[in-house]
Amino acid sequence: MAVPSSLVKTDIDVQNSTLLEDFPKRIWTTGPLSPMRIKKEDADRVRTWMDLNMEYRYELLTDGSAETYVKDHFPEHSKIRQTYLSLNDFIMRADLIRYLALLQDGGVYNDLDVGCLRPIDLWIPPAFKDNTSVVLGIEVDNEMGPDRSKLFELVNWTIMSRRNAPFMRFLVDRVIGNLEKDAAAHNTTLANLQPKRQEVIDVTGPAALTEATFQYLSEKTQTTVNMHNFTKMRRPKLVADILVLPINAFGAGHQVQWSGTDEDGSALVHHYFAGSWKTTHFDGPTEEEKKAEEAKKNEEARKKQEEEDRKRKEEEDKKRREDEDRKKMEEQDRKKKEEQDRQKKAEEDRTKIKEQYEKKKAEEDRKKKAETSNQQIAIENQPTTQSHNADGVQGKGQEQGQPNPQGDQEQQNGQQQDGEENQDEAEEQVQAQQAGQAREKRSNAEAVKAREKVSLSVLEQERRKAIEEFNRVNAVRTKTREEAIKKIQTDRGRDVEERKKDEENKKKLAKMEKSKAKQREQQAPVHNVQPAPVQG
Repeated sequence: MAVPSSLVKTDIDVQNSTLLEDFPKRIWTTGPLSPMRIKKEDADRVRTWMDLNMEYRYELLTDGSAETYVKDHFPEHSKIRQTYLSLNDFIMRADLIRYLALLQDGGVYNDLDVGCLRPIDLWIPPAFKDNTSVVLGIEVDNEMGPDRSKLFELVNWTIMSRRNAPFMRFLVDRVIGNLEKDAAAHNTTLANLQPKRQEVIDVTGPAALTEATFQYLSEKTQTTVNMHNFTKMRRPKLVADILVLPINAFGAGHQVQWSGTDEDGSALVHHYFAGSWKTTHFDGPTEEEKKAEEAKKNEEARKKQEEEDRKRKEEEDKKRREDEDRKKMEEQDRKKKEEQDRQKKAEEDRTKIKEQYEKKKAEEDRKKKAETSNQQIAIENQPTTQSHNADGVQGKGQEQGQPNPQGDQEQQNGQQQDGEENQDEAEEQVQAQQAGQAREKRSNAEAVKAREKVSLSVLEQERRKAIEEFNRVNAVRTKTREEAIKKIQTDRGRDVEERKKDEENKKKLAKMEKSKAKQREQQAPVHNVQPAPVQG
């Protein structure tokens, strides 16, 4: 049965009925620690509320201050006070204290991991403001998704309410009743109640809020109100005194709910899902969670295998590069040794040639000196022989004792003339010998110079060949070394790039894993609200 149009208002059709009191300018949140001890990321989110809503008073209810608040504001309501103070489960307490604070003082409640995107004063369209006592948002609306599953749930991480709103009174009574039934079902007390995750959602959390909303509106409108009244909403809808905003308002960015994004301008808050209560209220994995866990293990095994393969490949590449470098060094050492041996042999050959040349030259010098000495002795001996011959002739004439003065004179003159002729001949012979010796000396000198020139030419050619060969080998060795260095640098650069890519892939995979884990948390089963029976 449809809700009567007189009780359902849109942004086009609003009656002029008004509520007496405006929304209080107060912002509530809960947390285990004092404002001075909260984490930096939580403090940054708190600052978004203060910066965008400077006229609002911000209050953080810790575990201790929440008890004080209940004792100070609910002394006469023994059931509320007794229920809250008896309850020990911290997350159920956090759910209940937000409803109590909004009932008593009104304002806006938000979890500590929720950031404000737009000022609170802009949340309610002007046409709805005078007729709204509570503002709610949608968390899950899978009717909008491709699977068309019947899953719908309202948000309880952000709620806006006036003081003493009738719905908040109805909600508190409904939640207290749920707690009593849950304790009785477990045959225990509120103090000893240890709820599982789904139990928290159904008894005090968003499922409890959703059921209470449908029941309250059904009673107010005398019709059946359920998810079909709010699914696929694109604009705010006011039913009775409760304004329900489209899913983008409080649930933007929550991918499981097909909710849109913060960037399209329709988001009012952003929930960062930083709470850890689901890990402390674990009721065993669902089939979907089991599959997700199995997929996670398979992915981890795959990553581990890939990492092992990568490390093995790196080791093989490293060993291969080391072997290549070792072979290159061995080849360089071999070429260097060959060059050294070649230079050593060339030096030995040059030394041998030099020794042979010096030995040959010494032998020629020795022969030359011997010839010169023999010639000098011969020259010195020639005059002495002629003198002895003249003396012998004269002595022979005297020994015969034949006095012949005229003959003696003639003989004497003839001997003198012969002596002079012999002396001239001797001198000519000496001069001829000296000229021959000079020619021989010059010839020997020219021969020596020629031999020296030939030897020096051979040595110079050998030296030049040795230098050219050395330069060639050195150039080859330098080029080989440069190529080896360049290849090593290239390989190292490639290794660095591969490591960078591996690190980037690791980060991407870690981010994907984190996102998948977050989605798995968000996809935790929520209460499936069944249509209430039609009343009236």
